[in-house]
Amino acid sequence: MSGLGTAELTQFRKRGWLAKPNVYDISAIEALAQSIDAQLDAECRELITAGEMSREQAHFGALFESRFGNIVRDLPDFSTAQKTILRAMQDLFLTGRAPHAQLDEAAGEVPIADTLLACIRHESLIDCIRSIIGEEILGSATFRIRGKVPHWSPGDDLPYFPGEVPWHQDAGYALAHCDDYLSVTCWVPLVRATQENGCMYVYDYPFEKGVLPHYYGREDHYLWIEPGDLPESDPIPVELDVGDVLFMTNMTPHASFKNTTKQTRWSMDLRYAPIGTPSNIDVEPQEYLEDPIPPYRLACNPHEGDFIVRNPANPEQEVRDGRTFCDVRLKWAGQHRRFGRGWTKREPINA
Repeated sequence: MSGLGTAELTQFRKRGWLAKPNVYDISAIEALAQSIDAQLDAECRELITAGEMSREQAHFGALFESRFGNIVRDLPDFSTAQKTILRAMQDLFLTGRAPHAQLDEAAGEVPIADTLLACIRHESLIDCIRSIIGEEILGSATFRIRGKVPHWSPGDDLPYFPGEVPWHQDAGYALAHCDDYLSVTCWVPLVRATQENGCMYVYDYPFEKGVLPHYYGREDHYLWIEPGDLPESDPIPVELDVGDVLFMTNMTPHASFKNTTKQTRWSMDLRYAPIGTPSNIDVEPQEYLEDPIPPYRLACNPHEGDFIVRNPANPEQEVRDGRTFCDVRLKWAGQHRRFGRGWTKREPINA
């Protein structure tokens, strides 16, 4: 049968997470990797034309898992070229907050919006999501593509790339009126994920236990959970092969640590919720500039655009093409108002 079996669903519900092998066809992952590499090509071509980097520093034709880290390493720290490359790769989740170089689509370069949406809608993955939350599926705004480069100490305080991602729950980033709604995070490696290159660590923690206290105040802008507030059990490293998926609830505490290898650990995290979870699908961004905003109009993550992945009763509502997908994202790129949930600011312990 497709989707998750009874034993797998039991583990997911009791432990808050499940690692499932061979969910993806490798071709879907390879297509996304090729799009990422094509965008990296485009950024490098533009910087070379501007005289900001050399062809040698661009590492054209290098292996996907080593190229991004090699470029970061070879460029002068915080030079225009290095900052441009980092910003462009950080923005691969299509927030539209950084300008991107143009792809050469005539030469066969495929936009990331196309290949990422194909991964979000991948049939085998959606079968698993249906097993957990049902037939009507909302695509949460906060999907990400992340390239954790080999440890590069000048960038330890930059978000997404070189350093550690501290212990947190995805619910800690969402608004409090959504705490009763189950959503599913799928953490998907684009290269083999190991303890050495920064695989995910999780705690057993069922959804029903709710949100732990989070704090803010780090230079990299991450929230974190203090050690004394974490579960008393031992954290579990989850090593995965390409094609495997780690399923977590929005309450599962998780973290990843430094990449001590010479290869970049690329991954994506995709999030799904049942239709009916608070979203901004029928909201215009300017509405979030008004006061007061009724909670039922306020999405769980109101600064990015939600979209319909599956709706059998109204399939015309589903986002099926990369252009529409990108348009939904870019529509919300200029919505800069932030809605906090009252976490406490604190100096990090390791500061």
